[in-house]
Amino acid sequence: MASTMVAAVFQGDGRLSIIERPVPFITPADVLIEVEACGVCGTDIHVLEVPPAHPAFPGVIMGHEFVGIVRAVGPDAIGVEIGQRVAVAANLSCGSCSSCKRGNPNHCEHFTTMGIFRDGGLARFVAAPASACHVVSKDIPREIAALTEPLSCVVNGVEQAHLLPGEAVAVIGAGPVGLLFLSLFRAAGAGLVVVVEPTELRRDAAKRMGADVCLDPSQGDPARAVRDVTSGAGADVVVDAVGDQLSQALSAVRVGGRVLLFGMNSRAWPSIHQYDITRNELTVVGAYVGSNVFPKAARILASGLVDLSPMISHRVSLEDLPSALDAIRQGKAVKVVVDLMAGS
Repeated sequence: MASTMVAAVFQGDGRLSIIERPVPFITPADVLIEVEACGVCGTDIHVLEVPPAHPAFPGVIMGHEFVGIVRAVGPDAIGVEIGQRVAVAANLSCGSCSSCKRGNPNHCEHFTTMGIFRDGGLARFVAAPASACHVVSKDIPREIAALTEPLSCVVNGVEQAHLLPGEAVAVIGAGPVGLLFLSLFRAAGAGLVVVVEPTELRRDAAKRMGADVCLDPSQGDPARAVRDVTSGAGADVVVDAVGDQLSQALSAVRVGGRVLLFGMNSRAWPSIHQYDITRNELTVVGAYVGSNVFPKAARILASGLVDLSPMISHRVSLEDLPSALDAIRQGKAVKVVVDLMAGS
């Protein structure tokens, strides 16, 4: 095995460099993974903004949506074997704080994330805690298997939406997260799925992934349009997959319906009419990353229940990552997956 590797390293102030880094050493409880593929997340784009919309440590190897093959295991690594294919739950918890003991590891007091605060998967090799590794089927294409991590986060959200078969759903935002919601709601038996998205490229992806109605918010009031296609009632469930669409979500949901807030925007301070929430007996719930649902996400992908391939617009090498990031910023990409095995 070589002693160095090429990696995508965050340099601070919006800068990303593709440079040589040493192949990581593993601690006794770690495994060494040869990365097959790594997705680019909206959080990565936020980290690279100036000023940053999400914190990260300068010098860190980015990438938290990855899959690969275990090549070495530490003496204390339990439950993982050399040669297994694993996806990694990159949001790491301590397991011993009060939140972890309550069953809420996604709110761990010592919460950290690979690819943001410790080295991640945009490199040929990555060291990861064995406890965060989940075996995934080798039959799944690597670019799809890399989506296990974001899918797990959306599984958490879907579970909190309490969808009943036949109900109508509106998803605001058809970025990668919104498209994952669309796929899972469709698979869970939604009777009608409406997507609200201003970008034609993303609306087209939503149509290919099973959306019944795709609305362009620039062409009229999307909340009224949602009501029009639900016989005036509004959707049973509305998801804000953007992070600043609470007001629209409240306008599009039916009396007694549920609003799920999933997208995150720390700069958004929406003004809402609280009276409407009370008078219409609405349930508004937030969902933050995944909580003990990673194995479920892996099973969903292995089952073939959802087809996520239409959302992947770009499959690129690590060296081509900077141009792919530009495509995301320009609205010319939906989901970018970096193939770390390209050319091998």
